[in-house]
Amino acid sequence: MPLARYQIRNEYSLADPELYRASNKDDPEALLEGVAMAGLFGVLRQLGDLAEFAAEIFHDLHEEVMSTAARGHGLMVRIRQLEAEFPSFEKPFLSQTDHSLFFANAGVDWHPNMLLNII
Repeated sequence: MPLARYQIRNEYSLADPELYRASNKDDPEALLEGVAMAGLFGVLRQLGDLAEFAAEIFHDLHEEVMSTAARGHGLMVRIRQLEAEFPSFEKPFLSQTDHSLFFANAGVDWHPNMLLNII
């Protein structure tokens, strides 16, 4: 069962009942005109409520986009930093003539949730 985050009410329940109760009961045209006005008023209220709800959704979406953009910017800064530091590691690595060290060294067991104690 989905949870209703926002419920749109009936357009006639949004209007003031006095709009069509004030008309003469013997004049069906005036009564219908009052009901039509109440319906129109209710539809306008629904549109206003919908506009507020849409503004809330787009505000939340804007906050998410700004957060993602900030994370992307931080990532680009880190990538540029790594690109700047890479040549200092690349030259000594490529200039080695004896590569047997790489075969004897098992390396580091990498795990995505590994915590490093950096002192």
